[in-house]
Amino acid sequence: VRGPETAPKIIHLGSGDSTIPQDFWRKGYKDQLCVDFSSVVVETMSQRESETGGINWKQADVREMDLILSESVDIAFDKGTLDAMIHGSPWDPPDDVLDNTGRYIREVFRVLKSDASFIYITYRQPHFIKPLLECGGVDWDIQVDTVGGADGSFDYYGFVLKKLSPPFAASTERKTQKVDSG
Repeated sequence: VRGPETAPKIIHLGSGDSTIPQDFWRKGYKDQLCVDFSSVVVETMSQRESETGGINWKQADVREMDLILSESVDIAFDKGTLDAMIHGSPWDPPDDVLDNTGRYIREVFRVLKSDASFIYITYRQPHFIKPLLECGGVDWDIQVDTVGGADGSFDYYGFVLKKLSPPFAASTERKTQKVDSG
């Protein structure tokens, strides 16, 4: 997606007490924001990582990240947050799942720069997840890779969603309108 030499701004969505921000930091990524719903987690991790420059912690609801400017993030990372919002039938998700996941995905889309990427790791099957990722108000180029699942364990999937820039999205919309109009 982007190497550390490009100094990307990374946001960890629902970071909890994950060690992933520290792993990224050791690889050279020095501009990271970790957001979590829990004030206890944010306070604990802020204290634990107070000596580590370049990793900041903020309390936020990922469905409404008013504290983050629009188009200010290069990479968004999720390993479990979207999954925590999903329950019920994967063939016909309940309305609250559609509402919560839609609000979340639109917020991620909002904070990402026009050429930025959203990296999402999940064990859920891509054919069930893609409709949630392609909710109204977003335009992604989606790539999916199997990133785990050996020795009889469940597969994990890595989604890389590249935010399409408005000019491309507008040209795609015009193409669709031309096709629809005759």
